[in-house]
Amino acid sequence: MSPSEQIDYSSLIRTYPWIVKRNQNCILSPDSDGFLCGLLATHLLNWKVVGFYDNGKQLLIKHGISAKECIFLDADINREDTRSIGHHMVTYNKRLSPPNFNYKNCIQANILRGFDGKNDFQRKYPFGTIHLLLGIFQHVDLITRLSASAEWPLLFTDGVWNNLFGYTENCLNWITYLKIDTKKHVLYDIFCSEDLSVYKTMQGLNGFLRARDSFDAKGYYYKNKYELGGRNKRTGDKLRLSGKNKDLINLEKKNDLYSIHFEEKQRIESFVKHMGHLAEWEYLPEKWAWDDFELFTFEKSALPQNATSKPALSNASYEELMSKNPLSMAMTSGNQIEYTLGNLS
Repeated sequence: MSPSEQIDYSSLIRTYPWIVKRNQNCILSPDSDGFLCGLLATHLLNWKVVGFYDNGKQLLIKHGISAKECIFLDADINREDTRSIGHHMVTYNKRLSPPNFNYKNCIQANILRGFDGKNDFQRKYPFGTIHLLLGIFQHVDLITRLSASAEWPLLFTDGVWNNLFGYTENCLNWITYLKIDTKKHVLYDIFCSEDLSVYKTMQGLNGFLRARDSFDAKGYYYKNKYELGGRNKRTGDKLRLSGKNKDLINLEKKNDLYSIHFEEKQRIESFVKHMGHLAEWEYLPEKWAWDDFELFTFEKSALPQNATSKPALSNASYEELMSKNPLSMAMTSGNQIEYTLGNLS
């Protein structure tokens, strides 16, 4: 891969200067990738976490703050007036010019390389938003090193450790594109160091996975009652805002505003603190909002409803979807795209 085919961090920052600006408000995806992005941004740039977006059904934003004032971390928002950074596959066919394709203000990993689902699905970005964000922050000298123990949450998030061996060729290609294989890159020691061994990596990840499991939810808050039990295994790294039946969970309502139920807040805070300890990015409680949220509920669906149903995703059906002006979307397979309809205000 020639240098001209690699990411140009300087050009990216010139195009999206807000990504390295101090004192911003941000909204996170409620999982390990979003939490790591929140830890990094609050630790280095004095950002404030003012909400959560679960990439489809629910959005929580601190009362009195507009989504347009915020930066969505680990979420690709299809609105020109809303800033975001994410890595889902959102383009079906790059040869099309569909209506309402509004990712102009989104740092989007696959769009940066001109990848689409029809032609490049197997080449889609295989890492987390945090890995892209680290390269950007390093380029402006916000971060120069990582703690040795940061390796485990950074390999765990978004299943990176699985992708490295399940999609090896693609991961190697993206490592070169992102310049991770240059010794000065902040992620070099995690991905490229000659001191790594498969056994050591397995041991470290196993330790992180067992710690993650210790934060599993013991139940959920629903209709003014905390229900113990349920299928809650391996939920330690996620904040759930709704159930499979789309009913709200883990949210308390008071005077038209919502807060994360204290059991769930305490659990997620503990997991975030654990990752912050490993990465040496201090969790600053005054920078994280857990209450006084306004709630926005959206319609989430898929095209087609079943990935094996007919007709499959096509140029025509994708353009019809875009005519509905989706708020966000993600191709979950080569012939299916999930999408959300609704507005942020």
